[in-house]
Amino acid sequence: MKNFITIILLVLLSISAFPQKIISGKSQPKRFVINPTFVRGIPPNLYISMDFVDQDNDGLLEAEESAMLTLTITNKGSGNAQGLKILVKDSQSDPALIINDGRSIPFLAPNKSIEVKIPITAKRDIKEAEHKMEISVSEHFGYNADPAFLMLNTFAFQEPELVFSGLEIVDIGEGTGAIKVDGQLQAGEMVKAKIVVQNIGQNIAPNTIFSVTSNDNDIYLANNSGKLGDLGIGEVKEFWITVSPNKRVANEGKLPIYLSLKNDYGVGNMYNFNLPVQMNQKPPEPKVLAIKPNENKIKNIARFEYNSSRITANIGNIIDIKQVPPSKTIRKDAIAIIIGVEKYKNFIDAPYASNDARIIKEYFKNVLGISQVIAYTDKQVTGFFFDDTFNPYYGELQKAIIKGKTEVFVFYSGHGMPSKDGDKIFLFPYDGRIEAIETQGFNLNKFYTDLDALDAKNVTIFIDACFSGVSRASENYKIENLISMKGVAIKPKITQPWESNPNFTVFSSSAFDQTSLGFDDSETGLFTYSLCAGLQGKADENGDKKITSGELADYVQKKVKELSVKIHGLQTPQFNGNRNIVLGEY
Repeated sequence: MKNFITIILLVLLSISAFPQKIISGKSQPKRFVINPTFVRGIPPNLYISMDFVDQDNDGLLEAEESAMLTLTITNKGSGNAQGLKILVKDSQSDPALIINDGRSIPFLAPNKSIEVKIPITAKRDIKEAEHKMEISVSEHFGYNADPAFLMLNTFAFQEPELVFSGLEIVDIGEGTGAIKVDGQLQAGEMVKAKIVVQNIGQNIAPNTIFSVTSNDNDIYLANNSGKLGDLGIGEVKEFWITVSPNKRVANEGKLPIYLSLKNDYGVGNMYNFNLPVQMNQKPPEPKVLAIKPNENKIKNIARFEYNSSRITANIGNIIDIKQVPPSKTIRKDAIAIIIGVEKYKNFIDAPYASNDARIIKEYFKNVLGISQVIAYTDKQVTGFFFDDTFNPYYGELQKAIIKGKTEVFVFYSGHGMPSKDGDKIFLFPYDGRIEAIETQGFNLNKFYTDLDALDAKNVTIFIDACFSGVSRASENYKIENLISMKGVAIKPKITQPWESNPNFTVFSSSAFDQTSLGFDDSETGLFTYSLCAGLQGKADENGDKKITSGELADYVQKKVKELSVKIHGLQTPQFNGNRNIVLGEY
């Protein structure tokens, strides 16, 4: 009995020896942290690979955006690395910038690596500044990694701005009841009204909703509220509502019909805007505004600074397009013509155009699998080059075409020129003069019709040129006027062979009234950079290892729009043709 009591007492004493911690009224055993014992031995040799990616891949950390700094630490020495501590020290003091560092690693054995992810977050009230962040990896015995710095620009919160752009009255068709079909609203009618809205601010307007109301019970409204989704910078959206004023509604002045637009940010909204709807009058034509870039926006993208061979770094938002991956695609019966005119005899340069041609040549060969790729640059594109090459009756290209069998690919990078009335646009040779644009320039309509007349199996065209009458601009190159176009709208009448030929596809770098930009980081056109990135596999949205023309068009448009507003202004690539053509397969 005495032995049994002794055992019980020992058990109770052993339990009492464990301290208890009270959490929410419950006893929890305290966790014991064993401090590792570090023993001096053979030194480690620490190498670091660094990577930085922000949420929208633009190299800026904007308000309410997150980013990830990733460090891959490798011990290439013969001894253990002990007591590693990872810290990121910011040169600026901004409580709205959150850096989740402070990671500790007890041991890292020789020839072993560990990946450390450090989230960085900017709150809504972040200040606009350049941050120099010292990245340190210290070791218990002082065998520290070599120092490195992340240079990161933060950008203050920019507000969206939702505005009304115009409306149209439709009084014919299903769901309408017109007294008089005239595109106007009369008392007693039921019409459809198309309302056009735009975001002219410097930030996306997330989850935008609309509502149209009236304080007059004699005005009937239907389908007058709904969701527009996200409105990007400069983006235009339209929606339809039903309007029916009865015979008691007054015929003078604007009707009391009000538009409200709201987005999740809670700023840049529109409240109770009186729509310009009047009886017996057509509303004014919709006006879409060109969005100017914020001149105060910091343009320097994130970068690493270091002076050690033990450190490598990569900024995740800049894709190395010089690495051209081979694909499984082989086009045995295909020909590509590549044209890049950077140096012009009578104009300023088109920056990076010849480089565009050189790099696209590699993508055409290795990704698109084109057997015969011919490239022309600068002085090789002179005189009647375009007609001599593309004329369907005597041009050089037609000699290589087997009708219905050969696939044709064409890439052009260089200046595009509008006619003085804005009705026509031209590709331009190295030695062309603006005074002789009608004869020395190559009309885009003829370009399309000549290629269509070849009767090839399919035709795919890529054009990295703007036709607004100005030069290609970038952060390093200022925009320059090429032709006096003051007050002239660029509204060319373009032949559209893709409407009758499902195998005719065109990718172009921008709308006709926009500037196509250069991208200094890749030393190519911005469109060409995005095109190459997409062909590397970034455009494979569904992950089936195939890149279709539709996937490539969607990726290029998204990428160019994201980057262009941070360089000079909105650039919106255009696509026409069959979205289902498989361009490359991996």
